[in-house]
Amino acid sequence: MIEIRRGADRAVTTMPGVTTRHGLSSGAHYDPANLSFGPLVAHDVHAVAPGAGFERHAHRGLEIVSWVLTGTLRHEDSSGRSSTVRHGTVQHLSAGSGIEHAELNGGDDELRFVQMWLLGEPGVPTYRAEGTDIEVPGARFRVLRVDGEARLPAVPFLHVFVASGAVDLSGTDLVEGDEARIVDAVSPVSGSAELLIWAMAGARPRR
Repeated sequence: MIEIRRGADRAVTTMPGVTTRHGLSSGAHYDPANLSFGPLVAHDVHAVAPGAGFERHAHRGLEIVSWVLTGTLRHEDSSGRSSTVRHGTVQHLSAGSGIEHAELNGGDDELRFVQMWLLGEPGVPTYRAEGTDIEVPGARFRVLRVDGEARLPAVPFLHVFVASGAVDLSGTDLVEGDEARIVDAVSPVSGSAELLIWAMAGARPRR
């Protein structure tokens, strides 16, 4: 089964300096039919003006993965870590039993980034910002740059997001901001694009 969702159809939340487009049910945009896809429980695209962002707030029991599209993301957390992340580096915060962090525009231009949440386990929070791949229990994130034809992983749950460019996926055109949710299917892809891919073993109940 392949379900296509267009970027233009995402629910939108605005706050001072921040516009967020939600791929899954979130806050005031509650949708009981769109709570999760496999273990993925949030897939947001944030546009953050210079000087704006998300001030310190708490998380626990989540694997939080961010990919910068344009601009500079500044991360700070309650363990004393701070970093700046730009396009080409994946950021992964494992919130464990609890951590506070802030995500701010660290530059003079608009920041655009994709943030994805999966349910995690209690434990000591960890952080990394390097490379383009992340593995968490039951799921793997990777960035796939397509120029021509490419093979997608054959897994029970596959989430594909077009970060830039355009592709043909099983005869359907996808452009920047579109996503495909694929369940137990093998799908050829071709075109020129940067794709954010979650290959997931199966669903976990949302709690």
